[in-house]
Parts: sequence; structure tokens; C-alpha cells
Amino acid sequence: MPQGYSSACGIEEVPTSAEAADLVYGVHVVEHVQDVGALAAAALRLLRPGGRVLFLTPAADSASLRAFSDAWWLLEDPTHVRFFSAASITRLLADAGFRDVRVTRSLTDNLTMEGASLVRRLRPSDRPAGVLASRATRWFAMALAPAALLLRLVHPRWRPTLVVTATRAAR
Repeated sequence: MPQGYSSACGIEEVPTSAEAADLVYGVHVVEHVQDVGALAAAALRLLRPGGRVLFLTPAADSASLRAFSDAWWLLEDPTHVRFFSAASITRLLADAGFRDVRVTRSLTDNLTMEGASLVRRLRPSDRPAGVLASRATRWFAMALAPAALLLRLVHPRWRPTLVVTATRAAR
């Protein structure tokens, strides 16, 4: 029966077990990590040969970042350390020893990004709890979501999130 392991520590602190993992994943994690080389090495160490990593992370090469600039909603989180482009995260994982690195862009992740970014652009102000703390902004972002989806379908580079998979080479 498939089992999982959840960790409340940094990935580099997760002990290697007798049974290596089939999958190591992080959803909006890698952009918060100081030493991404150590993260990639630890993920590789935890995987069995043929095992895969899956990361979702904001796209530094997104057309939406260029369009919204400093109002891009994903810049609002002060704990973000860095953002990756498709090329830079591919290079990171390949340099760590991963094979078959593939990067796509999520159609549906962060569907509030466009609305939240528009509010940040049109009504800039200090919002310690973030722009989506406002009920009006949440409603606006939800109302805008169908148009955002259409834009993302027509223009995939607009999508704000990279979906990254890679494989540990078989022995």
C-alpha cells in the first residue's frame, strides 16, 4: 500500500530511510529556500533510482510579472527569497544530477493573481495582511478569474506558476 512521509523540517534534515521515495514534491516551497543547491541535492538523495521530483513555483519569466511589475501579487510575500525561470530551475536540477527535467506552466494555479495584481497596481497602499485580506479584493479576483483563465489559455507565458518535474537517473 502506498505511504507518504510528511516532514516539518528542512528537506536537507529529512533522514534517508531504508525505503527511498518515489516522489518528492514541494508546492510553493523552493522560492522560500536559501540554499537551493542543498534542496536539490537532498531531494535527489531521498529518491529511489527512477523517482521523481515535482515542484510548483512562481515563474520569474512570466509575462504577467513583466506586465504587473512591482504590483505582481506573487511579490507580496516577504518570505520569498528568489524566483526561477524555466531555464534557471532546469539548470539547478540538471546540475544536481536530475535527468529528464521538464517545465510546464500551470493553467489554474494562483487564479487570484490577476485580480490581486490589478488591485495592487490601481490602489497601491501598505497592506500588512496582504491585498487578499480584503473581501472586496477577493470578490474582484474571483470575478476576474474566468477572464484570467482565457488569457492563460491564449497566452501560456502569462501563467504565473512553473510546474517542474525531474527524474533521478536509474543506477
